[in-house]
Amino acid sequence: MGVMIKSLALATVLLVVAFVPSPASAIAGTATFYTTYVPSACYGLEDQGVMIAAVSDPLWNNGAACGRMYNVRCTDPRNCKVRNACKTTTAAIIVTVVDYCKACTGDLNLSRGAFSRIANPDAGKVRVAYDP
Repeated sequence: MGVMIKSLALATVLLVVAFVPSPASAIAGTATFYTTYVPSACYGLEDQGVMIAAVSDPLWNNGAACGRMYNVRCTDPRNCKVRNACKTTTAAIIVTVVDYCKACTGDLNLSRGAFSRIANPDAGKVRVAYDP
């Protein structure tokens, strides 16, 4: 029984580490958030939950980004609007691209629900590392 628990604990740790973007492969960028999730460019009126994102031109690729999943981690707690903008700089979230944001100035426009898991929404915009 003890060996089984240790094995399960080790497997859990390995799984968590696998989902954190590694500094070598992650892309540095910025993230903002939005609050209206439906309709979306990829799924129309079909609700895709709250762990979602819209992407700007560099990632959109004429809609090929639809359904792509990104690991996203807040990387810099400094922000001119709030102290400690990042809730954590070690844990990552996984979001699915559901929309296009032509006017976005950041790389990723996260749902407010996703953004608030890694950063304080009062910050408005944070530096992130992300990778597919």
